[in-house]
Amino acid sequence: MTTAAELLKQGRRDEFWRRYCGFFDLSVQEFRAIQDRLLTEQLQLLAASKLGREIMGGEVPLTPKEFRRVAPITTYVDYLPYLAEKREECLPTKPVCWTRTSGSTGQYADKWVPASPMYYNHLSEGFITTLTLAGAASKGDVNLEEGDTLLYTVAPPPYLTGTAMRALTPAFPFRVIPPIEEAERMSFQERIQQGFARSMATGIDYFIGIASVLLRIGESFSGSAKHLSLSPAMLEPATLYRLARAFALSKLNKRNMLPKDIWRPKGIVASGMDVQLYKGRIESQWGRSPLEIYACTEFGSVAYQPWGQRRQEGLSFVPNLAFWEFMPEADYLRWKADSTYAPRLLLLDEISLGNYVLVGTSFGGGAFVRYLIGDLIRIVALRNEELGINLPQMVVESRADDVINLGSMVVLTERSLWQAIGQLDLRTMNWTVRKELSLDHGAPMLHLYIEDENGDPKRLESEVNEALIETDEEYASFHSIMEVNPIRVSLLAPGTFQRYAEEKQATMTDPGQFKPPRMQPREEVIKRLVTISNDLN
Repeated sequence: MTTAAELLKQGRRDEFWRRYCGFFDLSVQEFRAIQDRLLTEQLQLLAASKLGREIMGGEVPLTPKEFRRVAPITTYVDYLPYLAEKREECLPTKPVCWTRTSGSTGQYADKWVPASPMYYNHLSEGFITTLTLAGAASKGDVNLEEGDTLLYTVAPPPYLTGTAMRALTPAFPFRVIPPIEEAERMSFQERIQQGFARSMATGIDYFIGIASVLLRIGESFSGSAKHLSLSPAMLEPATLYRLARAFALSKLNKRNMLPKDIWRPKGIVASGMDVQLYKGRIESQWGRSPLEIYACTEFGSVAYQPWGQRRQEGLSFVPNLAFWEFMPEADYLRWKADSTYAPRLLLLDEISLGNYVLVGTSFGGGAFVRYLIGDLIRIVALRNEELGINLPQMVVESRADDVINLGSMVVLTERSLWQAIGQLDLRTMNWTVRKELSLDHGAPMLHLYIEDENGDPKRLESEVNEALIETDEEYASFHSIMEVNPIRVSLLAPGTFQRYAEEKQATMTDPGQFKPPRMQPREEVIKRLVTISNDLN
């Protein structure tokens, strides 16, 4: 098959777009047909494997209809006997490599995921899709070029992003900075520092990262750019020209130097549940609004935001990574409380607007069967009218187990709290929240821990409560019935979250694990934040 680079060399950009972004043109019926065909192939592989037979209770169904009738819902615990010990002989196909993500406290330290040949191939194709969309101003707009500079800002193998970088290298000739072999030996901080230092001479065409990390990089640069020292490497003509131009632009605009004054990236990619809130600030720093993607280690890139306008909500699912089913949120909550309950699992043409927990079954010899990913998603539209996309549009709300239920009347997600807090005139975006028991009257409260040097906790409690009433209909009903403000605020010293992240960087390599969880952090996390805050005061 002609490679992506060869298609571009031959000027076959329409064909390139169809190959890597053509799923946006599918109807729901065409999406379903692809899903059924690939699931039928996967069931044959499962039937021939020990893992498949044992997960299915002895006999694997061979048709999608029968599969949907009898297949069990699974979580990672069901796969521990096979995946924790990397028992490749039990799997449907021999993996190319193994990827890893964080595990569950008290159950398993890490989640190891086998990368089947199909999964590994999709990692490289997904990376190309991602960068193509990141640089596309309109449908069919392909700005990738051989030799484009790709900044290495992600976690190295065996994490998903670093594994995808390795898969990408033979698939498309990017110039990766720092080079992959060097970057994988560096700490996260070293990769960032080296990458931006070297890109002073080379420029940056594309980079990808967690939204909050991208924002932090931009803010750190903005605050320190005026103190740049001219090292020997920075005396190269290309670097001097870039800095002189950036200095002139910042002076012309009467502000500090920003990353966009130095670099002109073709595309930026961001992930994380706070992307929508950070997008505007990232764009003001870098001069380009980031593309949003939704990915997980078990299946790879699950859904993509389309080309063009980046401020609108809505991502489209990819049909050839996994068989997608959707468990209504109410069914999930009932199933969690009563394991004998049989929750509904809907297909893409059966869903409506609302919240669902995503369930996936691997294709191409992957390991997972009706696997509960654990993310609560929201279907915000059944199609994108403006762009002519006929697939349902989704956003990620939160981890399904990280929702906060108040009085069985309102379920608050990370996104719903962002929407409320975003209404307030706060200088910080560093916060975390836990449902705790009030020491005063024993009722549950929503305890917000937030960085703020001169804030008034009582005033913030009132403002957050009012913002939630305004932005969340369920919360407004809860408040009118209960006539109580369940919000409690504890102020943390500025720099608390950064110090916490620095401590994590010293012991971890995955940037996604540097920050405390936004929702329902463990008690030891809160204790550590409070201790750091007290030390900083």
